[in-house]
Amino acid sequence: MAGRDFQQRGNGLGLVVGGDGLVGSAIHSHCRRSGISVEISSRRPGTKDFFLDLRDPDFAPLDRTTYEFAFVCAAVTDMRACQEEPALTRRVNVANTIELMCRLADRGTHLLFLSSSQVFDGETAGPREDAATCPKNEYGAQKLAVEQEIARHGLPAAILRPTKILASHPVGVFKAWFEALGKGKPIQAATNLPISPVMVEDIARAAVQLAAGRHRGVWHLGASDEMTYFEAARLMAERQRMPSDLVNGEALTEAQVPSIFRHRYATLSSTKIAATLAMPLRRARDVLDGLFAHFPPAVAASRGA
Repeated sequence: MAGRDFQQRGNGLGLVVGGDGLVGSAIHSHCRRSGISVEISSRRPGTKDFFLDLRDPDFAPLDRTTYEFAFVCAAVTDMRACQEEPALTRRVNVANTIELMCRLADRGTHLLFLSSSQVFDGETAGPREDAATCPKNEYGAQKLAVEQEIARHGLPAAILRPTKILASHPVGVFKAWFEALGKGKPIQAATNLPISPVMVEDIARAAVQLAAGRHRGVWHLGASDEMTYFEAARLMAERQRMPSDLVNGEALTEAQVPSIFRHRYATLSSTKIAATLAMPLRRARDVLDGLFAHFPPAVAASRGA
């Protein structure tokens, strides 16, 4: 459907800014499967289409082509890095991102900006798109600053705020847990840190549909509920038939993870996008089941391994 929508408007050529990142690569793959023509930018030299580093951008390549739509996914997403180097990361995540979006909009490009649930403080469960924002860390403040500039400039843009995005293959803490349990080693998982996950493929699908429909405004997407990381680790052990008694719960301390990076509630209300785009709202358990299904079959290890 999205592919036909683009094709009916003309050449439908799009741009994925940060096309080799987690979300950007998923959007690129979704577009290719849907028959939608897109180019990608990357800050890695030798990229297929063109090089664009938002730390010190050269916007000249944008003048060679007119893009009907663009997905702006490139950013410094490490929250600690944003907190420790606010000036540097604001140049990337705010100033240069807004300049990029303004240049694209001036040439008639419709925009999709990837924001974050970090624009909220996490003290209220399931805030809607029109809820008051209140970021408590620099990363969230930077995402909110871009949202505000989009409104101030009147840019033709949809803003997509996801919850915790999961790759379609084992990475990060889940991969580390899986490998440890496979060796018969105990793991520690947080009892005071919730997760409301969403698969990257669902983010890509939503982003493409928002762009295809030339939607504007703010949109949320995440699981319909949440669980703690401890509950998620126990679920992984259960699904992989690993010893669940090796999964230990612990409350994170301020020294381990500062409270500015932890939310009491992780959910966002996603009823707007579900109703408008017919996006399925998945339970956290079902999303994680989908992730764990991509793990290799586990072989129970002896406790002494």
